[in-house]
Amino acid sequence: MRRLQYFVAVAEEGNVGRAARRLLMSQPPLSQRIRELEADLGCALFVRTPHGMTLTPPGEVLLTEARRLLEGVERARDLVRRAAGRRVLRVGVVGPGEAALSATMARTFAQQHEDVEVSLIQGDLSDPTVGLAAQNVDAAITFTPFTRTGLATRTVRQDRCYVAVPSAGPLAAAPTLSRADLRGHLSIRLADDTDPLFRAHWQPDASSEGPVVRSLDECLHAVLWRKAVALVPEQVVRGHRIEGITYVPVSDLPPVDLVLAWRRSDRNPLVAHYVEAFCAAVRSRPGT
Repeated sequence: MRRLQYFVAVAEEGNVGRAARRLLMSQPPLSQRIRELEADLGCALFVRTPHGMTLTPPGEVLLTEARRLLEGVERARDLVRRAAGRRVLRVGVVGPGEAALSATMARTFAQQHEDVEVSLIQGDLSDPTVGLAAQNVDAAITFTPFTRTGLATRTVRQDRCYVAVPSAGPLAAAPTLSRADLRGHLSIRLADDTDPLFRAHWQPDASSEGPVVRSLDECLHAVLWRKAVALVPEQVVRGHRIEGITYVPVSDLPPVDLVLAWRRSDRNPLVAHYVEAFCAAVRSRPGT
C-alpha cells in the first residue's frame, strides 16, 4: 500500500522531485520504490522524459485502481475504529491558524460526533500541509501559499502580511515596509526542504544567512534574540503582542488565506463531516 501511495503521488505530480517533497522524503528512495513496483508488476508505469514523467497505459489503469484501493483502506480503518468504539480525526495546524475557529468548531463538531476524538498535531513550517499527502493528518488548518496538488481547500478569511522587527531597530518606526526595505537586514530562513511556494512568500530575503526556523515560536525568538526580521500573518499581530517586537504592514505582499485543506481522494466520512462543521462555523463568523 505504501508503494501505491508513492505511485499516486508521482502520477499526480508528474515529477519525482515534487512528489518527494510532497511525501516528505528524498528523491532517490522514492525513485527506487517506483522501480520496485514496476519490477513487481512486470511493466513500465511511466514514460520518463527531461520534462517529467507521464503515465503509460498500464500506469493509467493502476492509477485508477490504486486510488480505489487506498480509499478502501481508509474505509476499513474507519470501520475498525467504529467497532473498537474509538474514532480519531487528526487535524494538523501551522502557526496560530487553529485558534481562528477552535471554539466554534469544537462546539459544533462535538455535538454531532460525541464518540470522535479530534487530535491536534502542530506542524513544521517546512510543510504547510502538516503531512496531508503522506496521510500523517486528515485535515490541516494552515496559511497559503502552498502546493495544492491533490488537495481541496476551504478559505476562512484573508490575512494581511506583516513583518516582525526588533522594536529598538531602525525599521520599527516605519508606517509600512516593502520587501526591498528588508534587504540588508538579518532575516529568518526557512529550511531548504520547505514547500517552494510557501518559502518564496514567507522568507523575507532569499539571500539571507539568518537563522533557520521551523515554527512561529522560533521566528519570534529570532526577532528578539538575533535581531532578525520575519514575515507573519495578521493573526500573529492580533494574538502575539510581545515586548521588544513591533509588527509593521508589508505594502507589496498580497494577503494570504487561512484555509482548511484535505485530500481530494479521502473518503473518510469524518473528514467530510469535519468540513461541513467547518463551513458552518465560517458562515457563522461575521466578515468571513
